[in-house]
Amino acid sequence: MPISPPHLPATMPKPLASEPKDPAPQLMPNQLAEAFALFYEESKKLESQQADLQEKINQLTQELYDSNHRLGILLNAIPAGVVLLEHNLVSLHNPSALKFLPKIVIGEALTLPSDWQASIAPGEYLIESPTGRRTVQLVRIDEGSRSIVQIQDISANIHLHQQSQQENRLAAMGKMAASIAHQFRTPLATALLYSSHLCDGKIAVEESKEFAERLRKQLLGLEKLSQDMLRFITNRPRKSELVPIASIVQTAEQAIRPLCEKKGVQLLSKIDLSKDQLVNVEQQAIVNALLAILENALEVSESGKQISIEGSSNAQRVTIVIEDQGPGIPQAMIDSLFEPFSTGHSNGTGLGLAIAKNALEAHRGSIHAENYSKGARFTITLPCMNSL
Repeated sequence: MPISPPHLPATMPKPLASEPKDPAPQLMPNQLAEAFALFYEESKKLESQQADLQEKINQLTQELYDSNHRLGILLNAIPAGVVLLEHNLVSLHNPSALKFLPKIVIGEALTLPSDWQASIAPGEYLIESPTGRRTVQLVRIDEGSRSIVQIQDISANIHLHQQSQQENRLAAMGKMAASIAHQFRTPLATALLYSSHLCDGKIAVEESKEFAERLRKQLLGLEKLSQDMLRFITNRPRKSELVPIASIVQTAEQAIRPLCEKKGVQLLSKIDLSKDQLVNVEQQAIVNALLAILENALEVSESGKQISIEGSSNAQRVTIVIEDQGPGIPQAMIDSLFEPFSTGHSNGTGLGLAIAKNALEAHRGSIHAENYSKGARFTITLPCMNSL
């Protein structure tokens, strides 16, 4: 059976025509004028703001220039040397720096002259000059890759400090006149009594030997008292040298240990000090100061008790702590403990701790006493050496 062709409509639909687009809005001449006027007004504002900003920049630039100029005048006028380092290389220095470091060179590392000798305190050096030995202080401040080094002569300040210390000691000796007379009067009277007995030919030989021994002890006590008083008045470092602080503590320990063993007191040492940790001191003066404190601790310690020595350090200071297990420091004596003739012991001159304090302070150190749960604690500090 034949297949019929599909039925087609009589008319085909027409394709849809695209819808017409809205025409771009057209600005009227008056609107263009208003827009141009607004643009011109804003441009003038920006120009004015830019001019104000430029004026402020010029003002700040002038102020910075004036500040730098004044700073330059100031740096050139001050007697202290100032050196600016960048990445540890010299980038700038003032004229005064050349008085201390005549061979300083821009762009090279800062090196100290070989004849500079380290002084007692960190950053201080002894130098020879036509007017004599001087002390200079070097202070370095680091901030990122930049550093500022200041060098100044502090000889006059040190001289005034030493003079003030000497005057204070002499004033203290003046106030102690009555105490000194008492300290000498009793042993002198006893010695005279014993000597008068010896001059009396009526006493027996054995009794004469006993009086002679007592006289000897009294005279030895008077000699020690006079030596302690002399050390108190004239106490100052005679010749400082770089010494490992560990060896100083060890020397004091070795001197006191036999006395501790004889009394039955245990001496504990907890020293965390490197052999390379140096202090610039008169060694014997610091040993004597430590011994005075250790002897004081031993005096108040009973058999079976302990005395401990602990030592530690950082980049700037050495700290030594001495503790005993005695009765502690009477509250009434805390404030006057380091004053001459201040003692709670029946024997002794009362000058040991005063001499120790003077010796430590003469080396820019310090000493502090306090009570703790088991007895008394003495804390000693000394400046240690560091490098530039």
